[in-house]
Amino acid sequence: MKKKIQKLTFSFRRLKLLDFGKFRKLFNHSFKKNISYEFFKWRYFSKDSSFCYGVFNDSKLIANVGIKSLILNNKRKEFIYSRHSSMVLNNFRGQKIFSNLLNEVKKKKLNNSNIILMWPNNKNFSNFGISESQIIKKFFYLYLSKKQKNFLDKTINHNIIILRNLKNKIRSNNSFLLKNFKYFKNRYLDYKKNDYYINEFKKDGISSFFIIKKKNRKRSYNVILDHFGSNNIKSKHLKYLTDHQGNMVFWSRYKLKKNNYELLNKINLHIGFISKIKINKNYNFFSNKEFMIGDTDSFIDLE
Repeated sequence: MKKKIQKLTFSFRRLKLLDFGKFRKLFNHSFKKNISYEFFKWRYFSKDSSFCYGVFNDSKLIANVGIKSLILNNKRKEFIYSRHSSMVLNNFRGQKIFSNLLNEVKKKKLNNSNIILMWPNNKNFSNFGISESQIIKKFFYLYLSKKQKNFLDKTINHNIIILRNLKNKIRSNNSFLLKNFKYFKNRYLDYKKNDYYINEFKKDGISSFFIIKKKNRKRSYNVILDHFGSNNIKSKHLKYLTDHQGNMVFWSRYKLKKNNYELLNKINLHIGFISKIKINKNYNFFSNKEFMIGDTDSFIDLE
């Protein structure tokens, strides 16, 4: 007699703060890392337009996608989304559950925007059902620099709180996202501000600033997350940090061959267009805009 296979039932819904325990369990299972209630609340509940959406088998969370709302740095200051915390319980993989989740989110939650940023890893390239012709693909090389020579340090470190006094220095420049003071405040002052500091480099009366995640007990290196100030001296500033100070994690659009740079990883970025547009007309804008490590959660893997 054949054994009757029990049919599983799934439900889709937006997560609540009370679901944190289930989220933490799935996150730990998927990434082998712990995540705090403070991060969960700050990342997905500080704005109504940011959220987590999950798949439940009875009351058990088996899949999740996190959506962060952002502003595009163009004339219209368009509202866009970025995908984070994508995960599926091992026993439920290969059943199109995550693809169905993304389609559900796109249909119900993403109808007020045309752009979704995705940071796929090698195990997850699901893309909300967006066709390949509607996706611009980019990638970055993640490096760890080692101190090359003993140079006199020409940079100055500041407490992250100084951001409040540098509002007039903050410009989006060539960044893909609108990075005004409000963006930096939410990103670096509203959550774990003691984890960050600002490094300043001055030359010919102008200044360049990098926001850096401090090394801690678990790791011996710093992570260069974001930039503001002068773009004219940005590359020289970066060289001082990576070559003269060393123990800095940073990324590059190009593969670098230097003895003091250790390649750590390759980070993928997909820019998906939910509605069909002629990408050729917009390609230069979207392909030439800059991204930084602080735009994604890849630095979580560097704890």
